[in-house]
Amino acid sequence: MRLSRLSLPLVAAVFLTTSAVFGSGYSIFEQGAKATAMGGAFAATADDPSAIFYNVAGIAQQRRAAFMVGGTAINFDNEFRGDPNDPFTSGSTGFYRHHTFTPPNGYLILPVGSNLTLGVGVFTPYGLRTSWADPWVGRFVSRDANVKTLSVEPALAWQTSDGRLAIGGGAEYRRAHLILNRNIGFLNPFNQRFADVASAYLASGWETHWGWNVGVLFKPSNAFRIGAAYRTDMTIDFKGNATITQIPTGNAQFDAIVATRLPPSQAITTSLPFPAVAVLGVATGAIRDWDIEADLTRTSWSKFKTLNVVLTQTPSQNITAPQNWKDTWSYRLGGNHPVTPRWDVRLGAVYDKNPQPTAAVSPLLPDSDRFGVSFGVGYHQGPWVVDITEFALHFNRRSATGQTSPLALNGQYTTAANLVSLNLGYKF
Repeated sequence: MRLSRLSLPLVAAVFLTTSAVFGSGYSIFEQGAKATAMGGAFAATADDPSAIFYNVAGIAQQRRAAFMVGGTAINFDNEFRGDPNDPFTSGSTGFYRHHTFTPPNGYLILPVGSNLTLGVGVFTPYGLRTSWADPWVGRFVSRDANVKTLSVEPALAWQTSDGRLAIGGGAEYRRAHLILNRNIGFLNPFNQRFADVASAYLASGWETHWGWNVGVLFKPSNAFRIGAAYRTDMTIDFKGNATITQIPTGNAQFDAIVATRLPPSQAITTSLPFPAVAVLGVATGAIRDWDIEADLTRTSWSKFKTLNVVLTQTPSQNITAPQNWKDTWSYRLGGNHPVTPRWDVRLGAVYDKNPQPTAAVSPLLPDSDRFGVSFGVGYHQGPWVVDITEFALHFNRRSATGQTSPLALNGQYTTAANLVSLNLGYKF
């Protein structure tokens, strides 16, 4: 790479990474410990306040005021092994820096009369934290990415007098924030070695958007329930700043040349879509002492086709990058078994397809198809309820060998995740 070509590739690489953060399709479906214990198959059950997230119609069947608070502690293990045939990554490995990503949730419901229920939920439907430990060959693509969202949803649901049909809806106010950090590298012409010449730190403000969701719950008989829910897509416009900080290399002549070629720190704007989610669930209590549910979830990631990034000081370097994500399906199965009047045991399983084309696999999020199993317990004593869940998630190995994207790193990723969910509830 010639020194005169430094500026444009660096700017493109810095801002193109924002697409991988959101466009990879990593949603957080674990917004209630009981639902998580059932593999997320909860649209036709929806019998605790987290129904505001899973199927808002379910709060209509809950005839006592209640609140529930908690969260999910998420730990990822990710290993990268470089392609032995690639001169840049051959022999290299990389690992996530240990951290715990803990999205919270909280819900409050209040029945009114015999048919209506009001509620409000606070939850974190999307998020990401990928932080690679040094030494790390992929630091020129990403060292650390941190994406946070927070949603607040006032909700309303109504059921018929016989309780067989319930409908509900809510308005979702979502906030989102992005931090991204990577190094910038260049070949030193004086010693022919690749050097870290700068760091690029991108941070957006907390940006907001409104959306909505609806749900229906139908009980054709005492033994069966059918639930359906839909959460709309929304697009959030981001405004942020990219700070470019030069890293001295010890070669004054080289550092002086680099200083003239680095892109300036500047403001950027971009718009990123969040997908719509549709869920259909069927539950049955036909098996004695068991409540079983199966859900099918469709996520419309294909709405994210192109990323457009505007650089306010250097508009000639604005970016239009194709994304071409795919809509995905996930398949969920769960069961709840009361073993004593106070204790429940729960089991779940999920298979979740990933939306990320191989060409887009990068250190920011090397997504892949995943399979998870969950186990949980619930304890209820008087008005108090405690739910806790262990959820193990295995990702298929994902290879990025042979890709030519600016974010590609030739090699193979191996990922696993462990999630522990806890909720404390009280019924008035």
